[in-house]
Amino acid sequence: MLVAALAVGLAVAGRLATHDAVVFGSPAPTLTASTGAPTASPAPSPSATAAVTTSPTPSPTPTPAPSSLANDAAEMLRVHNDLRAAVGAPAVRADERVTIAAQRHAEYLARNDALGHDETPGAPGFSGVFVRDRLAALGYTDTTASEVATSFSSGTDGVRSLWVLPYHRLGLMHPHAIVAGWGHAEISGRKITVGVIVYDFTAPAPDRVRAPAPAQRVAGTYSGEEIPDVLPAGAARPVGYPIMIVFSSAREVDLRSARLTQVGGPDYAYHVVPQLYERDYVAVVPASPLVPGARYHIRLDLTVAGADLVEEWEFESEP
Repeated sequence: MLVAALAVGLAVAGRLATHDAVVFGSPAPTLTASTGAPTASPAPSPSATAAVTTSPTPSPTPTPAPSSLANDAAEMLRVHNDLRAAVGAPAVRADERVTIAAQRHAEYLARNDALGHDETPGAPGFSGVFVRDRLAALGYTDTTASEVATSFSSGTDGVRSLWVLPYHRLGLMHPHAIVAGWGHAEISGRKITVGVIVYDFTAPAPDRVRAPAPAQRVAGTYSGEEIPDVLPAGAARPVGYPIMIVFSSAREVDLRSARLTQVGGPDYAYHVVPQLYERDYVAVVPASPLVPGARYHIRLDLTVAGADLVEEWEFESEP
């Protein structure tokens, strides 16, 4: 399913951050899902031509010099690929057009003290209303793309913070992601990091990607802050590290049951993350923080493209 959503939340470590995600490239933010399997080259949205006022081949806009290597596009991509490699997802490659689109939107948000994915024509730094418009203006057309954004201490820290959030991690870890571009801007005291991810559902991909991966060690605590909320109303926070599995080829997945157990200890209560965007993933969130240094066993009884299967593996929480 192709939908878009706006997500805003608080980052870990108590630092104020905003997280915005357009998942799989719909033209405008909405919280309602549309039907249909993703395709590699969806038709342009009706607003694409009218909304873009930039020239077809614009040159890159002046960019504030990064304050450190942590804000460099190549370094942010390296961190993104390290996170993907740790869960068995193939590396995404760089594309200058995608990187420019991410950088320009980061600058737009910082200059205008704004949040989200839409840009307003005539505002300082305007480069296209939606992410698809901004890519098309740079000659990257007919894409399935998503965008994530955060205000954090540095670009690389922003990438890592977005990875924790289930709805944002969904795109960042997706097996069919093929290209990613990252930008970071610091203007008038405002710090913004933006990532743009492009997908190809016809490209070879792993059967599924799991995060945490088997035997991976992850943070035991997650703030639980993400909008749309991944937790039910009134749920206690903080919670444990979100557990996700994403299948390739846009196969529909249903969760029949789940069991999360501390090895040598008790079962853990969990929350199921609603499938708001598409149907190729399942995510659960431990209802309380994980015990430091403990090992956990997760079992997911699933129906994938009509066939029942069981996925189970173990991972660890950080000491």
